[in-house]
Amino acid sequence: MNWLIFALMTVACWGLYGIFLHAGQVGMRDPHLGRYKAFLFVGIAYFITAVLAPLVVLLINKETDWSMPGKGMWLSLFAGILGAAGAF
Repeated sequence: MNWLIFALMTVACWGLYGIFLHAGQVGMRDPHLGRYKAFLFVGIAYFITAVLAPLVVLLINKETDWSMPGKGMWLSLFAGILGAAGAF
């Protein structure tokens, strides 16, 4: 049943994402470009969460194998592009 907990956490995060992103857009006080300004900060949050956090985990783990096959890198990069494009 762990999958259900994670599924519910995902639903909660995505739902809150929409609410907070809209609040951020309004908080920018720019009716024309506020949504892009808010999305810029979403990108900064993605960088912190998706780049720095895993990097710290890999650096802490002394047994990290730093080899990364090209296929895995490109597929993961493409997945990230699709996710970011969907959010945009």
